[in-house]
Amino acid sequence: MSPAIRADEVGTVAEGPLSAVLAALARDDPGAVVAALDGQLHHGRPGSPAALRQQVGERLATALTPQTGRVTRWIDALATSASPTGRQVACLLLASRYPEDPEGVLRTAELLAEDPHWEVREAAGGLLGTLLDRDFTKIRGRLEVLRSSRSENLRRSVVLAVKYAARRDKPERVPDLLALLQPLLRDEEPYVRRNLGQSAIGDGLLRVDPKETLKSLREWSRDRDQIVRWNVAMAFSSAIGSFHWPAAKSILERLAKGPEPLVRNAVAKAMRRSRQRYTDEVEETRLRWLKDRDRAATAQLVGPLKKR
Repeated sequence: MSPAIRADEVGTVAEGPLSAVLAALARDDPGAVVAALDGQLHHGRPGSPAALRQQVGERLATALTPQTGRVTRWIDALATSASPTGRQVACLLLASRYPEDPEGVLRTAELLAEDPHWEVREAAGGLLGTLLDRDFTKIRGRLEVLRSSRSENLRRSVVLAVKYAARRDKPERVPDLLALLQPLLRDEEPYVRRNLGQSAIGDGLLRVDPKETLKSLREWSRDRDQIVRWNVAMAFSSAIGSFHWPAAKSILERLAKGPEPLVRNAVAKAMRRSRQRYTDEVEETRLRWLKDRDRAATAQLVGPLKKR
């Protein structure tokens, strides 16, 4: 059991929510699984914790996958459930069905990536990331099509898939993943942007292959599009990005000169985050910027170091 899963959230085979799920599985009743999950209270509100849904998905996949007809029927029932919980669990089951029905799984994944419920969209992004990891070349081609979609949800699902497929044991994929994201760097839709520079690049690719990712960030920092440069700065405002101040410094120096408030605010955010780890070095840079006519406005956005 992972550290994130608490026994009181999951219960045991004998009692608790997991027992109700297993009983529903024995009765071959997908609706009862959803009812068992939706009948929980999480943080005082109706609904199940993500850890429980994850374990339920794993249990169902183990039990159902060997039985092709049965798993297909369960996936169909859960994916079309009126409950967002059922649709999330469907995402966890769909990955196990991919080898037998790749096209059907991809169609359903894309449908769920457009779901009105945000947690289902997140689960669909995670599913696409799992599929990208398992069938890299084919799914990369599919995501190249999705990134040009009119739907912001589908474009965002590409960003999520890249983040979830970024693995430390497969750094050789990073150039392809960066190339997959590059056209989306210009995406003006906030829903797409919020997950790109800071999350997919900063906390994802920069963690897996810093050298290759920093090379791309340097190149992109010279782009004339302010959204591209905003994404570059935001990559260094992430938890992982803030470790890279020595490399980020020259990039942020360039971006700090720009006239756009959007970019300047992103640089200021990256500076404040980096200052938590490289206090003296970042503060020295900020004070120097204050005396620089081109960068003074950005330095003012960073703000003075708070005394402890």
